[in-house]
Amino acid sequence: MSPLSESIKKTLTYFSLFDYPLTKEELFAYLWQPPWLGYEEYLSAPLAGAAEKGGYWFIPGQEANTENRRRRLLVSELKLKIARQAVKKIRSVPFLRAVFVCNSVGSGLAETNSDVDFFIITAPRRIWLVRFFTNLILKFFGLRTYGQNSRDKICLSFFVDSEHLNLSPLKVEEEDVHFIYWLHQMIPVYDPENYYAKFLSANEWAKKYLPNVARKSSGAYLSAVKDSIIGSGWKKMWEKMWGGGYGGLLESQVKAVQSQRLKAGVKTAAAKRDNSVVISDAVLKFHENDTRKSIFENWKSKI
Repeated sequence: MSPLSESIKKTLTYFSLFDYPLTKEELFAYLWQPPWLGYEEYLSAPLAGAAEKGGYWFIPGQEANTENRRRRLLVSELKLKIARQAVKKIRSVPFLRAVFVCNSVGSGLAETNSDVDFFIITAPRRIWLVRFFTNLILKFFGLRTYGQNSRDKICLSFFVDSEHLNLSPLKVEEEDVHFIYWLHQMIPVYDPENYYAKFLSANEWAKKYLPNVARKSSGAYLSAVKDSIIGSGWKKMWEKMWGGGYGGLLESQVKAVQSQRLKAGVKTAAAKRDNSVVISDAVLKFHENDTRKSIFENWKSKI
C-alpha cells in the first residue's frame, strides 16, 4: 500500500466511525499524516481504497451515508443560527474574547436533538467571571442546557484563557486522533480580535498529523457576530473597573460559589486527572463522558 493510500485509509476510517463521508477537498485537508504532495498532484492521483458517490468519498460499502451527511449539514446550519442568536446575548460579557462552536455542530454531525457546544476564550485570570455571567445570561433567556432539556440549547462545555490556547497538555494519547480533528472542526461565531488564528497557531503541534488542514473551507466563519457599539462600550467600561485588584476579588468570589455548586460527579472526574474534566484558573473543561480513548482504540482496531 502506498503512503497516500495508507493515509486515505486512516482518514476515512476515522470519519467512518461517525458515518461521515468527505468531499474530495475535505479529504485532502484532513489526510492523516500524508506523504508530501501538492493539491494539484493530489487531484490527479488515484484514491485507492476509497469509494465515491455524489461528490463524497468514503470507505467502500458506506454509500448510504451520503444522504445522511447532507441531512446533518442542514441540521448543523440551523443550529449555527441558534448559536449566533445566543452569542448576541453574551458578546458584551466583560473579559469574553471569543466564542467558537465545537463538537457535533462544529463538525457538521448534529442531529435534531443535539445541543450546541461553545468553546469560549477569556481574558487571563477572569475565566470564572466569564463563566458566571455567560451562564447567568443564557439561563435568563432559556438558552442553557438543563437536565434532559438539551435540544437546541447551549452547552458551556469548555473555557480557556488567552494565555493557555495550546491544548496539547490535554491529550489522552500521543495520537489523540479525535482531539486533533476536534481542534480543527470549530466554527468561530464571535471573534472580533481574531483569536481563531491565534488558537490554531498555539496548536501548531497538530500539523504533524494534519499538515494540509489549512485548506479547510472557512466560508462558515463569514457570518460571525460582531460587537455592537453600545455593547462594546459597556464591556470596556466594566473591564476597566474590574481589571485590577477588585476584579481579582470578584473572580475569587464567583469561583468559590461556582466550585461549590459543581456536581459531585464533575468533581470526582476532575480528581482523576485524566483530562476528561479539568478545573483550574486557566482551563475549565466539562466532558464527564470523554470518549477520546474509546474512539482512538476503535479507530486503531478498524485500521
